[in-house]
Amino acid sequence: MLQKFIVLIRQNEEIIIRAWVDEMYAERRTELTSMLSYGQLIDHLPEALEELAILLDRAASDLEIVEAASRLRSHPQVRFRQGALIDEVARELMLFRKVVNEFLWRECVCATQGDLWELRDALLRTDRFVDELIAQVVVIYAASFRPSVKTRGSVWPPPRRRRTDFPL
Repeated sequence: MLQKFIVLIRQNEEIIIRAWVDEMYAERRTELTSMLSYGQLIDHLPEALEELAILLDRAASDLEIVEAASRLRSHPQVRFRQGALIDEVARELMLFRKVVNEFLWRECVCATQGDLWELRDALLRTDRFVDELIAQVVVIYAASFRPSVKTRGSVWPPPRRRRTDFPL
């Protein structure tokens, strides 16, 4: 397996992160930049970029992309605890997609030796990866907002009542 995307993304990680941060500060539909420190804002990016680079080099299947996204599910859990709204977390991931896709368009002609089909596949895998990350956000927020219910071995759904159970 050639490691062209891993090398390319590792070499340009700071540039990608800086471009993403610039987009985040320019985005008016989120308050994450005022809520979080710089470190809290970017702490998930190196891991996400590493996972993406591995997926791109492996020409990963949809199943591998889903598994990679599930390994990153701690990010939405942290954002939930930090008080971020679900649309803000989705927006930061959409900006991640935008920045990475622009980077790939700009830099990957060299990495793919001019093979536009390979570049197209890389962009599609990037889109699938971000879509799965957004799906993880939805799952985490849905599970986190679900009311907690105390049970002691209760059966759900409860047994149906019969007409004979009601006094006349």
